[in-house]
Amino acid sequence: MEDTDDIDFNEQKLPEFTNKINHEAKLKELLRNLTSVESKLCSDASKEFIKLLKSESGPEFLRAYVQTSSKLIEIFQAWDARKEKPGFSYVLSLISAILSHPDGMIDNLDGNSGVNIGRALDKFARVIIEEKMKDLYKELNSKVAKRQNPVLLLLASIVRRSSQLAWEVAKIFDFKLPIFPKLAEVKLRAKRFDERRKKYSTRKAYVGFSMAFLEVGNPRLLRGVLQQKAMYSGVLRGMGNDDEETVVHVLSILCDRVLVPESLVPPGLRSVLFGSVTLEQLVSISGRADFGDAATLAHNVLITVCTNPVNGLMPDLDRKPSPLRGNPKRLLDLMKKLKATEVEYHKDLLLAIVNGRPSLGSAYLDEYPFNLEDLASPNWFAAVSLAANVISSVSDGLAFSFVDSREPPTFDSPFVQNIMKCISPRPFSRLVMNKGLLHSDSRVKHGTLRLVLEELKLLESLMNYLETCYSKNQMLQRWTALKQDIQNEVRILLPDPQVLMSFFSSMNSHYKNLESLSKRKAESDDISEHYINRRKKLKASTANEDVDILVGGVNSFPELNASGDGERGCGFK
Repeated sequence: MEDTDDIDFNEQKLPEFTNKINHEAKLKELLRNLTSVESKLCSDASKEFIKLLKSESGPEFLRAYVQTSSKLIEIFQAWDARKEKPGFSYVLSLISAILSHPDGMIDNLDGNSGVNIGRALDKFARVIIEEKMKDLYKELNSKVAKRQNPVLLLLASIVRRSSQLAWEVAKIFDFKLPIFPKLAEVKLRAKRFDERRKKYSTRKAYVGFSMAFLEVGNPRLLRGVLQQKAMYSGVLRGMGNDDEETVVHVLSILCDRVLVPESLVPPGLRSVLFGSVTLEQLVSISGRADFGDAATLAHNVLITVCTNPVNGLMPDLDRKPSPLRGNPKRLLDLMKKLKATEVEYHKDLLLAIVNGRPSLGSAYLDEYPFNLEDLASPNWFAAVSLAANVISSVSDGLAFSFVDSREPPTFDSPFVQNIMKCISPRPFSRLVMNKGLLHSDSRVKHGTLRLVLEELKLLESLMNYLETCYSKNQMLQRWTALKQDIQNEVRILLPDPQVLMSFFSSMNSHYKNLESLSKRKAESDDISEHYINRRKKLKASTANEDVDILVGGVNSFPELNASGDGERGCGFK
């Protein structure tokens, strides 16, 4: 019995032992070819090594190599032999595959050899940073994408290993290399029929390297590396030409690592990160119906960046102890470029920005990018509806900062004037409102009336707050004067009373006509119903007469029988 158990145990160990022998044999072959003076042998060995690392047996193969050579001497030998020569890019790709392998990313102490694989690879990466950067710079300066990409991928794999290594790369790497910003460019070339397609480019590798620093997520590292404004400008300004996968990757990292309180990135630095061109790129992406998750993610990022003051764009002058001035000009420029009458995400973003903010709402309406004077335009209704939505959004989230103030603001104060500009937008003048209310097209009337109603709702909110203020305040005269000034101004801005009377008169006539038509229809329905009932009665009467005749005929049979014709009748029956 014991012998049988021993045999079974040996049979179970045999495949593992065989695999180990195979790995060692294959590893020796690859390392021999890797250090060969022949370029093709080295390149083929690098590619096969990478393929094995990505296979199911990759973890065992990696462990076998690090156990055999903890300092990865053969890799450095191949590096020195192939640098500045054909095939060097394959060696760099192999190193990148080794350093980014999941089993080599953590401290993993091998019980047999006593080698900590993770730490061994960290030391290997640190040697590259400290001793091999000149070789990498030469590859970057080669202006050949196939040589530049492996360098960026290798550096990204080092950065992702740990925040400490990432910090060391950030300190040593020369971000001011003249060639470096050019690696972010999307190279396009014309094709037949004026088509354009992407050429072999370094952009994706550049994005991966740049975002690797943020992936690590260390707050101290984030604040330091984001000082490399040109690098991240290169990433964000070119997103409009990236594929959906790249856009989702970049925006997801920004959401999870930068646009969160834990990042400790100050508002000023966040504001620099999201410059005008970057915002335009995000707006363009959010408006693309074919971009799926990327469009939604871009919209969410825009909402966060443009509405939360900690991101450096939205002002918050009431913030204590340090007010945030934001960048309202950049916001306004962005708002005017939104296709808010066509794209739902653009409209949502616009309304989110102006929500409860009369300063931005009035500035936008003052430079309204749509024509409201041409009532015959097919786009007029969409434009006037958007203006009404903007005023409604300003009103919905509005907080009156002077409610608890003992002294009322003046009529000329910015806050009151901004609200007045929302109540009567400059492009939507009294003349335009008069024409709209008297227009023959019901859609124009409806759009104009909707805008006037939103203006009146905002005015009502303002008046209610003023009444609340001066009912609790001893400076009654000054509060009353402010209210009177507002009322006087509004009387000049709102539609003419005669126009309103004419409008309501026409509406009354319209509804009376509708009632008249309804009555006529009801009477017509009654007449029709009466006619139908009479027809039914007539049919019923006729049917009854037929029955009577029939019954009469049956009743006369006995008489026929009495006259001797009864048998014929019975026979017929």
